[in-house]
Amino acid sequence: MKRIFSPLILGTLLIASAATLFSCRQQNTATSEKQPKTSVKTEVATETNTEAIAEKAAAEAALKEGEDIYTKNCQSCHALAPPAKSAPPIIALAAQYRSMYGKKKNAVADMVSFMKEPAVGKSILGSKTFEQFGLMPALSMPDEELEKVAGWLWDQYDPNFEGGGDCQ
Repeated sequence: MKRIFSPLILGTLLIASAATLFSCRQQNTATSEKQPKTSVKTEVATETNTEAIAEKAAAEAALKEGEDIYTKNCQSCHALAPPAKSAPPIIALAAQYRSMYGKKKNAVADMVSFMKEPAVGKSILGSKTFEQFGLMPALSMPDEELEKVAGWLWDQYDPNFEGGGDCQ
């Protein structure tokens, strides 16, 4: 009986089949690795990103509202930058609050308290400020508006400002 396949041809076919099978498995693995895997981590990351974007938008809106409140209620006395009008400039106040407080939250709370009931003893400013400008009148705005304008004031800090300690 004649052999149809010689051992050499049979060995070559076996090696070719194994190589083809191995190649197909690598392609399937590579394809499955490229496909995105949905998992709880991805969903949590998406929720966290969405929350961060929402928080950033809310913070930006509050700053805009704070600036609008300043423009409407405070700008007539407080210039943004020197020279002073009839009250210390905002940039000087921001520098004073930044040097006194490490955290915005604490500074905002103190500013709100002062704006509601101004008193020399509650102020972070020096006595020359009160000799020059006097004491500001109490503001009868809602706490939410006072917090927004105080937050805006905190963010007006300019590290290059070299004004006097008495907000001149």
